[in-house]
Amino acid sequence: MPDWKRLVRVHLKLPPLHNQRAERIVEEIAGQLDDLYQEALREGASPRKAVRAAFAQIENWDELSARITDAEGPNRMSAVDQRREDARDRASAPRGGVLHRLFGGIGMDVRLGLRRLAAARTSTAIAVAVLALAIGAGTAVFSVVDAVALRGLPFDEYDRLAAVLETDGKGSGRIGAAIPGLSLTPDGNPTETTYFDWRRMQTAFDGLAAIQPSSLRMRNELNEPATALGLRVSAEFFAVLRVAPLIGRPFRASDEVVGQHRVAILSYAFWQRQFGGAPDVVGRTMQFGDARWQIVGVMPRHFTYPLGGARQTEVYIPLAPTNGERSRAAAGTGRVQLAGYAVIGRLRPGVSFAQAAERMKTLEAAIDAQNPNWRPGAQVEVRPLNEHVVGNVRAWMVLLLGAVGLVVVLACANVANLRLAQAAIAARDVAICAALGASRWRTTRAFLVENLLLAGSSATLGMLLAWGGVQVLARTLPRELPRVAAVAIDVRVLGVAVLAALVTGLLVGLAPAALHLRPRLSEATSSGGSRATRGRGAKRIGNALVVGEIALASLLLVGAGLFVASFARLMSVDPGFDYRHVLALRITRPAALGNTRERDAARQRGLAMIEQARSAVRAVPGVLGAEVIGGVPLSGVRFSLPVALPNRGELTKDEDLADVHAVTPGYLALMRVPLLRGRHLSVADRADTPRVVVVSQEAARRYWPGQDALGQQVNGAEVVGIVGNIRQQGPELPPGREMYFPLTQAGVPTITLMVRTAGDPMTVVRAAKKAVWSVFPEQRFDETVTLEGFMDRLTAKRRFLMALLTLFGALGLVIAAAGVYAMLAHRVVERRREIGVRLALGATPQGVVRMVLGQALVLLGLGLAIGLGAAWQFGAGVKAFLFGTEPADPLVFAVTLVGLGVAGVLAAVAPARRASRVDPIVTLRCE
Repeated sequence: MPDWKRLVRVHLKLPPLHNQRAERIVEEIAGQLDDLYQEALREGASPRKAVRAAFAQIENWDELSARITDAEGPNRMSAVDQRREDARDRASAPRGGVLHRLFGGIGMDVRLGLRRLAAARTSTAIAVAVLALAIGAGTAVFSVVDAVALRGLPFDEYDRLAAVLETDGKGSGRIGAAIPGLSLTPDGNPTETTYFDWRRMQTAFDGLAAIQPSSLRMRNELNEPATALGLRVSAEFFAVLRVAPLIGRPFRASDEVVGQHRVAILSYAFWQRQFGGAPDVVGRTMQFGDARWQIVGVMPRHFTYPLGGARQTEVYIPLAPTNGERSRAAAGTGRVQLAGYAVIGRLRPGVSFAQAAERMKTLEAAIDAQNPNWRPGAQVEVRPLNEHVVGNVRAWMVLLLGAVGLVVVLACANVANLRLAQAAIAARDVAICAALGASRWRTTRAFLVENLLLAGSSATLGMLLAWGGVQVLARTLPRELPRVAAVAIDVRVLGVAVLAALVTGLLVGLAPAALHLRPRLSEATSSGGSRATRGRGAKRIGNALVVGEIALASLLLVGAGLFVASFARLMSVDPGFDYRHVLALRITRPAALGNTRERDAARQRGLAMIEQARSAVRAVPGVLGAEVIGGVPLSGVRFSLPVALPNRGELTKDEDLADVHAVTPGYLALMRVPLLRGRHLSVADRADTPRVVVVSQEAARRYWPGQDALGQQVNGAEVVGIVGNIRQQGPELPPGREMYFPLTQAGVPTITLMVRTAGDPMTVVRAAKKAVWSVFPEQRFDETVTLEGFMDRLTAKRRFLMALLTLFGALGLVIAAAGVYAMLAHRVVERRREIGVRLALGATPQGVVRMVLGQALVLLGLGLAIGLGAAWQFGAGVKAFLFGTEPADPLVFAVTLVGLGVAGVLAAVAPARRASRVDPIVTLRCE
């Protein structure tokens, strides 16, 4: 039965009445309406239509309003005057046709929405916090993914740029070995001579540019020897990328001629640092090495190439190839080219990548036919430059985006559940508004406006969180990521964030609008309908949302657990040596030139200077020891050479190559590599003594299976010792086949001084450099690094993934627990009368607690079953990202089960205890 007195007050917009005579008039009107309502029902009208018919049959509303106002007192504005004023307002309001019907009175909806949100401060605060965290995390991660993997390259028509590679056809990206007539180039770089053949004969590109890193010796602002990070580029480089210097000119073909090549283009940052941004820098000269170079240009502020790397290019110089680089005939059949060129090109109009690849393969076949012994097995590959730059990181960037997407969906489900509860409270007002003629759109719009207000405030707070998050992410991202310097919140990211906020507001408002905007007037306006209860449909959707939250949280926690376990197992791998507290200083010793006697004398002087430098560094306080090696462990640099064994010839296959090191006698002891058999190298192993070598256990197993390696001959040297295996390339790769030759018996021009310290190596850097400068006054140190720094770089990607996914897992756990708590808390309020009756009829508080906890456990069980089952099914998708961990790791699943179970039970405890404390007397008295 409708509450007719309340409907009359709402229809006449009456203030609270204090006069009995006015109350009697309202009761008379209510009785009349009830008679008309019953008559309409008997005629077959629905309850809703019957209410409208009853109100329509009373025509003297103005008179009735005036009687009530007169009875209430002369100082109150009459309802007639109020209605006339409202009519004047409506008449003076602008009419906008369809737009007016859709959006007219939206200001009132905004004010109403703000009042409703303010009235439910606790649930509003929880919803805003949850959505802000989700939007902030999503925006911050999208900023990273967009800058690194989604955004196009910062060049004109970047989708026409290509990387042209030369591979071995096996996917390793490495060509051949150090065999006469065969070149060894990393990362798919073609040899220098191959590039010039391509440039001369190709028909697929408007231009092919060659690129090669270079180090330029200079002095820094403290007048100390330093190195500028340079890039040798061909004259086509700037035209291919379609970039021009900010001031000055690009390189010309004449700049590539040796002798005319001493011109340089500076990066913007280098220009600012070295010349203070002087506008007249073009035409000045700068000392690089032993010569003066003329500055001909400065690049724009944001230009850099390559697009990744811990350090940005500072100086661009012409390629200036030698005759040996230009021509195979000049190179000679025994030349080994170790570096090669990175090659990029711009497709000609009308040429696709597939067509370019076919043309380059045809060209490669023609070159091979002319030079059959130069590069057997080499294959050319053409791929989009954007894919070449970001291809290796796109997969795990998409993984991050998917993980943060789960967090956003989880937050939306949580807030939608909260809004369902709030919508139940507002259902009575909605029903009355509908009974008085409000359209379905008007009542729906009120809900949507309220939710958009909630999402807007969440987005504002979320953007502040995202700004701080981007600052943190930019500092913790691996430096080798492409375009990491471009990570920032820009207009593109802001647009996505605003769109996400709008969509979120609409999503979290759909379920309440669908369920509570089908008003049941007889329930909402009856005396028994005064409780804020939800129907079966709303309760089912609420339960489904909680189950979904728990399932999504399970997925996030399993993912986080897998990456934590993977990183822990990676860091537990023994590299075979102690890399902690070791500083690496690269030293270039004087070149040995002239005839044989002069070269030998220069070599001996170089060895003596190295020994002096070692002694000077060992004298630095805090230094425990200093030794020399030809390459740096964990740096990614390796010298792999064929192995010559008596009676077996030369082993040249990739799986047979050995990693060769030239070391001082105490190096292995300094690095704490265990000696298994034989002896270490010693100072007695000189250039004029028989050649000796120490090999690793893996090398001994590979080259002398089932035999004793000691005393064997390899590459003309006798094996005098066997040491433990080391993981020279990092913990993710298996131990290599290592060979250690005495530095005195090897001719390595560039070496690294390994300095072990008692504490933090960076505290002795300055003193160690001064010690080296006392022997090598012009020595440049490209980069001051520690072996721990190299290890950090090797594990940076996994550490970053682990940290973010752990954060997302923790957010999922908190949001799911908050969802369980909010659902049960509102359910307790809804069932307060039922609980009071149960307690009055003899139920115990412990029984009530068990009842509430039972509901929570059922939802927890369903959510965990769905979530863990989905994680089990989709685990194979992340297997490629894991190290030493299976996607179905039982420990990770067990920890997730226990963690979410405990969190859910703890979240249910407070509502359960509140239910057990319901006072049945107070509850029944209120009823």
